[in-house]
Amino acid sequence: MPTTPPVTFLIHGRAEGWEGGRAYGLARSLDPATTRFKFREPSKLGTAISWMREASVDPDRVLYVLNTALPGALLAPGWALVQRRRYILDTGDAVYEMAREAGVGATWRHPFMWAIEQGAHRNARAIVVRGTRHRELLRSRGLRRVEVIRDGYAEQSGSSPATVDALRRRLGLGNEFILGVMGSTVWSPRLQICYGWDLLEALVHLRDLPVRGLVIGDGNGLPWLHRRAAELGVADRVLFTGRVPYAEVPTYLRLMDAAMSTQTNNIPGRVRTTGKLPEYMAAERFILASRVGEAALMLPELMLLDFVGAVDRQYPRRVADRVRLLVQKPELRELRRSLPNTVRSLCDYSVLSQSLKHLLETLP
Repeated sequence: MPTTPPVTFLIHGRAEGWEGGRAYGLARSLDPATTRFKFREPSKLGTAISWMREASVDPDRVLYVLNTALPGALLAPGWALVQRRRYILDTGDAVYEMAREAGVGATWRHPFMWAIEQGAHRNARAIVVRGTRHRELLRSRGLRRVEVIRDGYAEQSGSSPATVDALRRRLGLGNEFILGVMGSTVWSPRLQICYGWDLLEALVHLRDLPVRGLVIGDGNGLPWLHRRAAELGVADRVLFTGRVPYAEVPTYLRLMDAAMSTQTNNIPGRVRTTGKLPEYMAAERFILASRVGEAALMLPELMLLDFVGAVDRQYPRRVADRVRLLVQKPELRELRRSLPNTVRSLCDYSVLSQSLKHLLETLP
């Protein structure tokens, strides 16, 4: 009978954030007595020191590096080459392509990002990705042990209708149709947009309907979104909540009548599942998604919209037309009730953790 080796999760994030939620969720099927969690320290140097200490003991312990970020993506290949340590890399993005396409970070840093990502990939005993297209991409580049373990979702307990109604009143929302988006509002210097731009522009085409926008999340692009909303004349129709604690996400999502999940139609967009997709599905929201990546495989046709290239200026109009249809024919929104069963079969942590357990048992 195969045995599961002890594991330490090295997490580039906080225990109370989505990274912590993923680590704890994936560990459900593992022995808690042999499973450890090391989270990011206040500084990268402090994180590196803490993680190097962890890697210096118990050579049979597998290191599970969650996300291709520093310092883990730089340290792990060194541990593999020098100490023969086994590690699994869990990544949800094509990091180098994403930085290059979006123009994030100084251009001179991009070759270093490529080298670090390649080193982390090539020296891992296995790579866990969250989308089918990502697995296809990495296997086409000669990486053989690539497994799909999708993003999971927060538990839906506590999101009662009364709790949602109380939050709606506290935020000053009425009976309008709420078009929402959740995500990191990161500004793209090269593309000159920020996540959520398409929601704002869709509202321009919906002035005659009682539709209001909801933006959940924060990032360096949030001031731009505020300015853009004012420029478009929709500032009074958009509510920006800022960052929401992970445990409260399901309640906030239930404020939305339709939730947007937009991925660009290029390598960075196609490889992503994105954590928001299963969260939307578990919260039984009607989803409006670009026909890209994992959304195209998981969602009904009525929830999908064509998206062309990296920035599709016609996409907000397509979103607005679909919202108009949902407002005029509210019975179509009932399609959302099929989503919880789908997401439970594909993204519940009871399923995902068993996949990780099997991977660990067969790890060379």
